[in-house]
Amino acid sequence: MRLKRITYRGGIAEFELPANWKEEYADEGGGTFYEDRPDSGTLRLNVLSFEGPETITAADMVRTVFRPEAGMQDEDFQDGLRLRTYIAPATEGGESLSIYRWHVAVPVAPRSLRVVIFAHTILSGQERDDSIAQELKIIDSSVRSGMYSREAGVSGPYQHAN
Repeated sequence: MRLKRITYRGGIAEFELPANWKEEYADEGGGTFYEDRPDSGTLRLNVLSFEGPETITAADMVRTVFRPEAGMQDEDFQDGLRLRTYIAPATEGGESLSIYRWHVAVPVAPRSLRVVIFAHTILSGQERDDSIAQELKIIDSSVRSGMYSREAGVSGPYQHAN
C-alpha cells in the first residue's frame, strides 16, 4: 500500500497514512482523514497543550499525565514520550461505534505538555473486516513511528497547504 506523509500544523506531528485518503483541516485546529468510500473509518487528529507550574518540568508532566484506568494501556515510547491506547464505545444516530484512540504525550520544555490525540471511528464490529483491520494496523504503526515536535508552537489559525 502506498503511503503519504502528513505534516500537521507545520510539524507538530508528522505521520503517514494511505495515499488515497482525503485530508480536511480546520483553521483553528483539528484534522480529519478518511478513504472516500461508504462505511470507511474516519481518523480525527487534535492537539491539546498544557502549561505546568514552575515546580514541575515537561518530562515530569509526561510521566504523570495519564492516570491508570481500566481498559487503557500506557507505555513509554520513542525517547521520552508516553502513549495511551484504548477503545471507547459510542453511539451516533442509533449506530454503535468503536473509537480507537491513541494519545501521545510530548514534553515541551521547560514546563509544557502537548497531547496529540488520534481517534479512528468505525462501526462496531467492522474491525473484523480485513480492510478495516489493516487500516487499524497502519494507523497504529504510523502513530508509533510518527515524529512529534518538542518545540514550543504558536496557537491560532493555521492554513494547511494541500
